[in-house]
Amino acid sequence: MAAGINFAGEYHLKELLVYTSSGAVLNLTKAVQSIDIYEDMFSSALSGTLLILDVDNIAENGPVIGQEYMTLRITTPTLDKQEINFTNSSFAIYKVAVRESISQDTQLLALSFISPELLRDKRVRVSKSYTDSIDKIVESVLTDTKYINTNKDIYIEPTSGIRKIISPNLHPYAFINNLLQESVTAKDSAPYFFFFENLKGIHFKSLNRILSEDSIGDFNVGNLASLENKSVNSEKDFNRVIDFQINSNNDMLLNIGGGMLGSSTIKYNIYNKSYEKLRYNYFIDFEKFDRMSENPIYNNNKIDEFDNDIGSFGDARIHLHPVNASGDFDTQHTNPTSSYSYSSNKLNEAILFRRAKIMELNNAISVTMKINGNTTIAAGQTINLTVPVSGRIHEKENDEYYSGRYLITKLRHTFSQTDKKHEILLTASKDSLSKELPIGNKSTEPKGSAGQIFNLTY
Repeated sequence: MAAGINFAGEYHLKELLVYTSSGAVLNLTKAVQSIDIYEDMFSSALSGTLLILDVDNIAENGPVIGQEYMTLRITTPTLDKQEINFTNSSFAIYKVAVRESISQDTQLLALSFISPELLRDKRVRVSKSYTDSIDKIVESVLTDTKYINTNKDIYIEPTSGIRKIISPNLHPYAFINNLLQESVTAKDSAPYFFFFENLKGIHFKSLNRILSEDSIGDFNVGNLASLENKSVNSEKDFNRVIDFQINSNNDMLLNIGGGMLGSSTIKYNIYNKSYEKLRYNYFIDFEKFDRMSENPIYNNNKIDEFDNDIGSFGDARIHLHPVNASGDFDTQHTNPTSSYSYSSNKLNEAILFRRAKIMELNNAISVTMKINGNTTIAAGQTINLTVPVSGRIHEKENDEYYSGRYLITKLRHTFSQTDKKHEILLTASKDSLSKELPIGNKSTEPKGSAGQIFNLTY
């Protein structure tokens, strides 16, 4: 039993202050109706919405004009005393909208906010040459007082090699996101890097590193919690699922066109006019890097008379990558007359794997679920999920395909002051199955007799 908890998802709003451009400090702790905070592994910054019941016309008397900063502190009475604390840092309010007029004297205001680092990003550009490892370059951009200048915790994984890289007048976050394309881990040369922010801080790390960390919870979809049930007082109630759905997944047409199943990189030498073609095959390359489970999400049955499987078509998506006279390095690292002691970016190899992985996380298997609020849960973590078998007749209790380990790619924290309840709506994806799919002899397209050809004349 968790001491001091009346119900799972209970929280206490300790502070919500808004600092206006005119110098006023507004204490809106008692005026808050709800707070939504969004985390996303494919987004560089936090965002959110604050609903305020405005009885004092703060929009004009503040005034609140979209040029404010907000500090926030929320505590959760769990055993480990976790909290959301943005009193040393802050959020930037960038938009004010009237959601609803309640009466002549009262209105519901929606204040949209973001991490202030994103505002700084939009105001400045990086036009500079760097010679260092990519992780050190990212660290420099994030902490440089001329650029992002963050005081938040930063989690950066070491990358391989020393690079000479130029930022051609890009916004800092655009520059960092470009570096994602060329980053490989120092430990195992894995190319799957992500740059995102959650409530714990700013992250620049690989999927391999994320998957090496322990899952943060076990959730069972078979025991759906009632939205009305607030009489719980057990630690297990934090792992109950309130609502659940399996999203549309495995879009074959989209995955073929995007290069998830098969793709090629044409590495062409701009000096001697030669080229080399590198191929990616989903099944051949499946085990090259860490995954959540052991088995592919597609079947590698042969699909035609040439013994091709669905990963055999490397021309489904083609990438072009120029190299110089050395045939291996790009022009940032060597030239026709001399060589520098910098590391190869090996982009021609990494681009195939990275593109396929992004497609897997966005367009393969994903679920959306609502759970009781817990401030320890964040985007970029993994969970273990048990999904019951659907249908009337089945031999096993749990679905062995949809159950297993999932990666939280995005989530929304909702703090409702009406019922003092914190809930999380999250989307989680998986890139593999716990159980191997059955394999037949062939999965060819059924065909009847050949159609006739009609030559039309005028």
